Amino acid sequence: MIFDKVLEIYQKYYICVHCLGRMFSLLGTNTTNSERGNSLLLSITMENHKNYLSGNDVFRNEAINNLLLLANNANFIPAQKVLDNEGLGDVKTDSIQTCYLCHNIFFNIEKYTSKAIQALEKIEFNSFLIGSKPDSQIVNQEDKFKSEFNLLEAESFKSHFNRVLGKKLTQFLKKSPEFSNPDVLMIYSIDYEKYSVELRLKSIFIHGRYNKLIRGIPQTHWFCRKCMGAGCELCDYTGKQYLMSVEDLISPEFINESKATDLKFHGAGREDIDVRMLGSGRPFILELRNPKIRNLDLGKIQRKVNKSNKKKVRICNLHYSNKKEVIRLKTEAKNTKKVYKATVKSESKLNKENFNQKVILLKNIFENKEIHQRTPNRVSHRRSDKVRDKLIFKIEGKLIKPNIYEFIIETQGGTYIKELISGDEGRTTPSFSEIFQIPLKCTELDVLEISA
Repeated sequence: MIFDKVLEIYQKYYICVHCLGRMFSLLGTNTTNSERGNSLLLSITMENHKNYLSGNDVFRNEAINNLLLLANNANFIPAQKVLDNEGLGDVKTDSIQTCYLCHNIFFNIEKYTSKAIQALEKIEFNSFLIGSKPDSQIVNQEDKFKSEFNLLEAESFKSHFNRVLGKKLTQFLKKSPEFSNPDVLMIYSIDYEKYSVELRLKSIFIHGRYNKLIRGIPQTHWFCRKCMGAGCELCDYTGKQYLMSVEDLISPEFINESKATDLKFHGAGREDIDVRMLGSGRPFILELRNPKIRNLDLGKIQRKVNKSNKKKVRICNLHYSNKKEVIRLKTEAKNTKKVYKATVKSESKLNKENFNQKVILLKNIFENKEIHQRTPNRVSHRRSDKVRDKLIFKIEGKLIKPNIYEFIIETQGGTYIKELISGDEGRTTPSFSEIFQIPLKCTELDVLEISA
């Protein structure tokens, strides 16, 4: 019987109505643990009051003992009132007891609410979720208690705390909890004496396109190879392999406007340091971490970035994105089409007729066909050594000087254009050098377009 179990508990321990209710949380629905605990104590009080009034001496004596137990050990006011009205027993109505399981944490939930409200004061968000990490003493004491009384329908301290505090905050903040992907996750670390709260803010993802208008800068921040960012003589104590990157140039405005701690740059592939990114730009996504401001004026940010980086970097088409799109950006980069303009120098001179004949030969051999590229020598120290098959869609060529040519090349994403031209000592086959039968070298390269 549940009533017998409750009386057995209070013969040894005092627990609050919240903890009493959650010991039987799986029984009954559409109620709170506090209401469930109060209902149990009230039902037992009513049952024993009835037995006292029955006139049976055996029932009366047992009823008095049970009512005294509820009044004194459970500190239950209705039981105290019954005893007072019937003129029975010595009732300790002014005693303050500490719950054996929660140490009265659930009677002081407002202080935890206040802490959250204070922490959220300058943070912009639409949804939240409460999480908690109870100290091992709380968990172990509760496990022993449930084992001692064979309580199989109980709810944990953690679940009850999260729900009760979540309801309080919902009422105060007028915002809804979000269980799958909240803007703010509040993690409470709790023991009997103290607590702290950690805020985890959902990242903001901003999708856009960038143009790199100058050569000599990488896409993302490169730490010095020697000191890995610590600063040394080689990098003039900057910690950087290159003084600036596309990421370095565009990041500050986003971090400043969102009050983020930092960001991560996700690009749809990357161009070499000495390659410009022209046309409509390369797709990218910025992941702003721990942002305090979520509703950003993207148009304003775009204008500021472009104004401060004239003739270096330009961004456009900014809009909000998500983590799934980051994954898609990365996985689909190899399936994009890219158009390049390559300036090529030859060791031998060709006249216009010979050059045009070579271009026709290139088109016949390469267009809509696969080439095989082994990882180039220049990146073999940081890329796995394997052979990649890449499609070449279209080639156009123009003679600039007898030993300088310009090619427009449309290829599958991930094609190594410089090696497609040079052959890279046979690691790319076929190659332009192989077809021209003279050594060719790409001296300048621009990405003109990237499309799906």
